[in-house]
Amino acid sequence: MPAQPVMRNNGSLRIAVVGGGIIGLSAALEMRARGADVAVYESGIQLGAGVTVRAAGMLGSAFDWALEADQRSLAALARHAGMLWPDFAARIERMGGGGVEFSKEGAIVVARSDAEIGWLETLAAACQARDLPVRRMSAADLKRDEPALTGGAKAALMLPEDRQVDAQIVLQRLGAALSRAGVGFKYGRKVERIVGGQVFQMPDGERFDRVVLATGSGPLPAFFGPRGAPLEHGLIEMIPVKGQMLALAPVGGGPQHVIHARDVYIAPKSRWVLVGATSERGRADTEVEPASVAALRTRAAALVPALADAPEVTAWAGVRPGTPDDAPMIGQTAIPGVFAALGHYRNGVLFAPATAELVADQVIDGKVSPLAGAFDPLRFDKQAEAAHSALQRD
Repeated sequence: MPAQPVMRNNGSLRIAVVGGGIIGLSAALEMRARGADVAVYESGIQLGAGVTVRAAGMLGSAFDWALEADQRSLAALARHAGMLWPDFAARIERMGGGGVEFSKEGAIVVARSDAEIGWLETLAAACQARDLPVRRMSAADLKRDEPALTGGAKAALMLPEDRQVDAQIVLQRLGAALSRAGVGFKYGRKVERIVGGQVFQMPDGERFDRVVLATGSGPLPAFFGPRGAPLEHGLIEMIPVKGQMLALAPVGGGPQHVIHARDVYIAPKSRWVLVGATSERGRADTEVEPASVAALRTRAAALVPALADAPEVTAWAGVRPGTPDDAPMIGQTAIPGVFAALGHYRNGVLFAPATAELVADQVIDGKVSPLAGAFDPLRFDKQAEAAHSALQRD
């Protein structure tokens, strides 16, 4: 595999990114900023047609990870990514020629029963233990800051660092930013086979020094040596996790903040209000089921009654790319020169700038930070080996 990279005349590394979702595009932007010559291969006719365009765009660095006591590395990645997002959003807006609806309003978490108040207090304590900003909201605070919440909230928290963007608009701006930065796009190019030698040859004949796999829940390409021998990348298959979501038209008296309850979230954008989402592990279909969508609406209307009669704009289902430990795979695979940026599950939008940074560190600079080390793409093989070794000793 590529021991000595073959550079272009300007001395830059040539890097192919396979996958045009937010993870692949963010990595491409960061690697281009560090001087690489980058091309993005997208199997569809538009960017992010897989997971990203179906994402709610929430940046829940506190809500999603404060309670995950056994996922400290993920919580650290989420916090780091959340801190990167303000500058990342500004960079995309500046380079991409327009806003991405980056909201600084914070998110509200509500409890509607005594049992949920206990859950809320546990969340508050977990945030405080991890130095994540959190504020308890009184009834007066709720009435003032989010009057749409008239559906029997007994207690609430404000998470000021949990923000949101419009994921579809982010994709558009990223595409424009990359085009202006000189990144090439190859649409409708399903990469099923890559030949590796001194360089990596793509199906269209283009040759690259490095390959970054960012295919989301889609299939990975097969790798072969120059004489046709298969090359093993050591990556596991993604675990599909289906999620269904509802988009409602904005209405008078609608919410102004992201609102979380235990069984539903509401994410208001300028063009619609998103209500989500189911989590159906092991399902890879994208069928929208009316009963699931109706249940989401019912839960949302119980919190925000103004949404009960809001016109439905659309509904959709997407497939999140999961892993056995729900953590992403970031770093070099078993094939030198081939890197993974995979398995971001439900937090691809949040993790995007941090993953881009960690990928660029490794691909461009050959540096693996302690944070990146926790997401070694080959960790599942190593766990299997460790278990087998222990069995042999017994």
